[in-house]
Amino acid sequence: MNSSATATARRSLALLGANAGLALHPVDAGGTLLPGEPASCFASFWTVDWSRWGAGNALLVATLQGWRSYGTSEFFAASLATELTRHFPEAARFPLDAISHTDDEFDVVLDAGQGFRATGRKAGLEISGVLDRRQFAAPNFQLGDSSASLSNVYLPCSTGRLVEFGVEWPGAATVYPGPLGPASSAFVAVAESWAL
Repeated sequence: MNSSATATARRSLALLGANAGLALHPVDAGGTLLPGEPASCFASFWTVDWSRWGAGNALLVATLQGWRSYGTSEFFAASLATELTRHFPEAARFPLDAISHTDDEFDVVLDAGQGFRATGRKAGLEISGVLDRRQFAAPNFQLGDSSASLSNVYLPCSTGRLVEFGVEWPGAATVYPGPLGPASSAFVAVAESWAL
């Protein structure tokens, strides 16, 4: 057995659930995306049925000014940020030094035909306009110096909005052609599992 297969065989299930993500890119006064501009923020919402860090919901918001989390458990949210989310390509430009946490509870609607909505008292995330549904598997997803096995059903979406304390973040999702179909900086990943 080769070393890659050995490493994969030793992995144990770490998380079962779903994840919605939104990277907002700058737009002009008319709402048109400014070409070539990097994302101003990245939001990741986790709906976790089971994980080694707990279960429930958590919203993570990454910006150049720092990371914030919302949910009922600061430990759960921080674990998802440090163990998984910080390693997403969409989060790479936002260094994670510390996370400020705000207690919040969310009403969550996840519909593979329509999209995703999480509404809290202090923050909310909405992603809609499903463009495609396809299986995704990354047997060696890089998590810093280690790797994990990730699988899900990927739903790229056309639009998204992020609200914190009643203020909507400006910007829009970027949709672009991928090797297997449309891709987007607004997405929902369902039937998601991680093995570490």
